[in-house]
Amino acid sequence: MTDTLKSRLEIIDADCESAMRIELDELYDNAYYDGTKFHLPSPQAAEAIWLNLIARKEREFIRELTPALKSQPTILSKNDASTIEDMVNTLFADDRYLERMRDFYQEVTRKALIYESSLDMDAKRLELLDSTYRMGAANALRKARRNVLAELEPYTQLDAPEDTGFFSQWRHYSNLSPLRS
Repeated sequence: MTDTLKSRLEIIDADCESAMRIELDELYDNAYYDGTKFHLPSPQAAEAIWLNLIARKEREFIRELTPALKSQPTILSKNDASTIEDMVNTLFADDRYLERMRDFYQEVTRKALIYESSLDMDAKRLELLDSTYRMGAANALRKARRNVLAELEPYTQLDAPEDTGFFSQWRHYSNLSPLRS
């Protein structure tokens, strides 16, 4: 089941990323040169696209996980739950999203330099927009991970030991007394 579920989550991730890429390309296409000045695409619009991407992935993952987990008659093992949790953490990893605003500025600058020899962008404004995006994206990612993993929680074994030999080893050491030698 976990391999199928991992594949489905990867497909959802790829679909959401490709839809986001189309929106972002449209945003880049809206940038234009009017003969005197290059008009930049809105960084807030790019930020909204990425935050909507995170929210969409969260909804789609939950929509995929809920019926898949409810259809299983048994509770997930720790290994299966850990595999799914790792997959969710990987797909919502901060490093996949936090550098996107800087990439956006690099792409805009590259496009603008085709029309103008230099691009006048206020460094303080860019830093403020980037830090605002980073904070918003980190919060959205944390929320998405928490909500998706909350769907997984009722189906996991929290008290099952990872190794059956653990109890025998524990009993052996718990019966030893430091005063007996």
